[in-house]
Amino acid sequence: MHEDLKPKNKKIRVITTIAPLYSFAKNVAGDYADVENLLPSGAGPHEYSLSPENVMKVSKAHVLIENGVGLEKWLDKLVLQENFHSESAGVAKQIVADSSSGINIISNNPHIWLSPKNAFIQVNNIMDALVRADPVNAEHYTKNADAYIKRLEHLDREITEITGSLKRKEFVSLHSAFLYFARDYGLRQAAVIQEFPETEPTPRHITDVMNVIKTNNIRVIFSEPGVPHKVVETLAKDLNLQVYSLDTLETGAFYPEWYEERMRANLEVLKMSMNQ
Repeated sequence: MHEDLKPKNKKIRVITTIAPLYSFAKNVAGDYADVENLLPSGAGPHEYSLSPENVMKVSKAHVLIENGVGLEKWLDKLVLQENFHSESAGVAKQIVADSSSGINIISNNPHIWLSPKNAFIQVNNIMDALVRADPVNAEHYTKNADAYIKRLEHLDREITEITGSLKRKEFVSLHSAFLYFARDYGLRQAAVIQEFPETEPTPRHITDVMNVIKTNNIRVIFSEPGVPHKVVETLAKDLNLQVYSLDTLETGAFYPEWYEERMRANLEVLKMSMNQ
């Protein structure tokens, strides 16, 4: 059950669901709010199951920051219950911030954070939620958000410059996480190996992917760090392709600079692999 929306002389409690949102929220909050990520490092968001401890964390949060676009379906019922109880008890309603609000969504694709151009919007949505929950510190949240967005704009310019000079623009990946990145930076996903997340592709689909690779003279496949995949390895061997890892940033560490660091690491992989 929630206490007052802004406890006297206490920081508001902010819960994020995934590592990118933690980076965004921590940069906006600074030292003026307590930010914690719900999912532990290494836990993916697609099929997560809430523990009793996490249910308690959500119930005590003044602000809950979700990615949106259907990523946290496992959280929806709990959020509805919490806000129903809050209103019934006459206490402040928890603020639930959908960070995807205002983003041009690609159907059924929640990986909005993989484009800094979307991250600008997500950061502003987070700032708005913190200001609503804690208007006393509104000026600090606004200044922090402005400073962080300037850093993200610098990252955006780096990505634009490097992707604009790549020899190759078409790529094949394990799944379709990078569609927003491709859309915003002039790349094209020619094919995806997994039509649906966590589902093995059909032989017919693999045949189609092989034809795309041959037709477009594609030299590399993008997989994910620490995720061995037999189909990727077989395709690479049969078609003489190189396999590189691009991080979807679904899991990771919890510190303010983490998002920028991982995006720049992905950029280095693109520069190395797409200039062959």
